[in-house]
Amino acid sequence: MDKTSNEKKKWSKKKKILVIVLSVLLALIVLAVIAGATALHMYCKTADYELLKTDQKVTLIAHRGYRAVAPENTSAAFNEAGKAGFWGAECDIYRTADGVWIVSHDSHTYRMMNKSAFIEKETYDDLMKMNVDNGSNIENYPNLSFCSLEKYIQICNSYNMTAVIELKGKNNTEHYDEIVDMVKKYNAEAVYISFQFENLKKIRELTDAPIYYLVQKIEDEDIELAKSLKDCGIDFNGSKEKNFENGMIKKCIDSGIKLGAWTINDLELLDKLAENRVTLITTDNITADK
Repeated sequence: MDKTSNEKKKWSKKKKILVIVLSVLLALIVLAVIAGATALHMYCKTADYELLKTDQKVTLIAHRGYRAVAPENTSAAFNEAGKAGFWGAECDIYRTADGVWIVSHDSHTYRMMNKSAFIEKETYDDLMKMNVDNGSNIENYPNLSFCSLEKYIQICNSYNMTAVIELKGKNNTEHYDEIVDMVKKYNAEAVYISFQFENLKKIRELTDAPIYYLVQKIEDEDIELAKSLKDCGIDFNGSKEKNFENGMIKKCIDSGIKLGAWTINDLELLDKLAENRVTLITTDNITADK
């Protein structure tokens, strides 16, 4: 075999290795795209809720409005929450490019609206041209668009519901006075919640309304943070078993910290929380058995 043949054989092996490597990379990319598309589909998919009733003496908050009955965070969902007798209706807010606070769980419109845009980069008027095209019983609520924070507060007031306002992200804290002033304008009852403790510190500078620090799992650090602010409770993920196993619920109660749990859609879990003296319950689908 001559030198040229050896070189061809070597190059042939290199090419085979290259083809194998590229094939593996392509397969991984395809799998990643499929996994991402599947995850996005599941995130956008409306859950099939079973409407439940409880006779427990608990305080019920409608998560993003009564989203088991109407598309979440819309005027329809908040009206349905009021009709169902919820103590409070929770919402999530963002500030538009022209300074209007509107209600949305996501910073992007993709999941709930018929057009895609980043909320904080759009004007209020442009956002109001979009229509809701996702959510529970969407066919029963035609021509829904975004609900402004002002409209949400008005709806809460009309049903004597407490406005439970989640402060999203880490920005716009310099404009929190606008939120507080709007609540005062309508003489509304409000509670402020956030996963960002800095947001709660800022809102505490502006109002004495109750606040809750949102956490997945209660840690000692969370208890100390909550104790550092006046009238600050902890609202935890009630589905995480570790919150029941590590003694933190009792520790919070013994420390005088008010507790809430989210998002509770199961009566057995609600009963368990009530037995542990956690009675502020955020839910998608449970109402009080009157």
